[in-house]
Amino acid sequence: MRDGAGSGGRPRWALLGALLLASATSTVLVTARVLRTGRLTYAFLVYNLFLAWIPLGFAAAADRFDRWRSRAGTGLTVLCAAAWLVFLPNAPYLMTDLMHLRVQGNRLFWLDLTVLQAFAWTGLALGFVSLMIVQRLVARHVGRLLSWAFACATIAASAFGIYLGRFRRWNSWDVVRDPTGLMADVAGTLLHPFANAHVLAYCAILSAFLLTAYVVVSAWTGLQEEA
Repeated sequence: MRDGAGSGGRPRWALLGALLLASATSTVLVTARVLRTGRLTYAFLVYNLFLAWIPLGFAAAADRFDRWRSRAGTGLTVLCAAAWLVFLPNAPYLMTDLMHLRVQGNRLFWLDLTVLQAFAWTGLALGFVSLMIVQRLVARHVGRLLSWAFACATIAASAFGIYLGRFRRWNSWDVVRDPTGLMADVAGTLLHPFANAHVLAYCAILSAFLLTAYVVVSAWTGLQEEA
């Protein structure tokens, strides 16, 4: 993910190609299951994967607009960054689709497990790449240390967003479709932390996992760039 033109642009295209490959492989796997069974049991994963690509698009747009160094560029950067934050939970949300795995009496257990893990991994990869792009944008303005504070806060917010999606059944589109209801639910949860201790525990555990995984991926990426 190096900046600049020339050879520095190749890692970005290689990464994009890898993410497209992961998405295509996941889609082929679920398609194979549909053809094998004649049922659309896991077809919804393809739509969830589409949603996971949206934050990457907004992150790339924010990074591009930030390089304009103009008032219009700043406004568009902020707008894209806000949209990125709203849609970001859709990427790691794919992990929670593992709950749909049926174990007992499932003759396709290993195929189903592979399909669900493929989508979960691809979602995580898309989310982490988009976060890296925005974190580096933030680092350009406020420094590397504060950019990590931003990344930690973003991951915590995403964990809460995943909770809202999985258990409260809200989605990113509701920011536009029903902002009043969404904000009322969020406020009701955050303003009564003791009554919602289980929510905080869930978000803390999920945040710890996501942050640890992100740190590992970031460290690995750093080694690749030094090579």
